[in-house]
Amino acid sequence: MYFGTAAVVSMATTGHQFRLSRLNIFLFDFRQAQRFAQYILRRKLHSVKNPQAVAKLIHLAFNTSLIVAYSRPFHGSNDGQKVKVSLREAVSAVLDTASEQALHRKVIDVRDQTFAHSDAAAHEIEGFNYDGATIQLYKVAFEALTREETRLLSTMIGKWISHLEKQRSELKEARGRAEKT
Repeated sequence: MYFGTAAVVSMATTGHQFRLSRLNIFLFDFRQAQRFAQYILRRKLHSVKNPQAVAKLIHLAFNTSLIVAYSRPFHGSNDGQKVKVSLREAVSAVLDTASEQALHRKVIDVRDQTFAHSDAAAHEIEGFNYDGATIQLYKVAFEALTREETRLLSTMIGKWISHLEKQRSELKEARGRAEKT
């Protein structure tokens, strides 16, 4: 992908290039996700036990929003001229522990299978016959991340924000040098 020297940053960790605007959009997504995670943690929504409590509904709504906002930069987003851009290939460079990478995969899978689509695998129990007239049991597909997962995801979001802010800074420096020449 080439967008012109003054408007592109080379992602040293992936070899990809993104426009300044795309870096800003990724940052908007991560900052929004960070706000959702912080809201959940500050309000201690994980500790609400009554499944009928309004706070449980609020937790589920913020958890869904957290997962969707975090996942956006990793799916092929249109960046003009039908060019698809994503941070997918930078995951192993930014998330440096197995637990971070596992949670990342879990969050993306939940987004893809449950929130963006109603995949049968997210709802049906393997081995049951869902075509017959017998009682049909389903898994709870909309469970919130645990407190520990939410904390770890918040830390991961911080890493992404730092990574993208560094890339944006480098782009602005390169743009300044290019304008001086």
